[in-house]
Amino acid sequence: MENIDVEVNELKGKSIPTWEVIIPNKKSIGLIEKVDGRYRATTTKTSNVLFAKSLESSINDLLSYFALHEK
Repeated sequence: MENIDVEVNELKGKSIPTWEVIIPNKKSIGLIEKVDGRYRATTTKTSNVLFAKSLESSINDLLSYFALHEK
């Protein structure tokens, strides 16, 4: 098992609430947007889309996807 440090930064100036999930000093792994009451995460590398009911779940989904497919 490996710990992955991440930062979640809210992006200002967007028409919908948007967060960027970043591995510090490395790269962005995805964007999360709140659309119609649910959270849509889009992976940076492959542009795959994942949906979740909470921001925390969406962050976890992005991390899981990154660990399994993009590392």
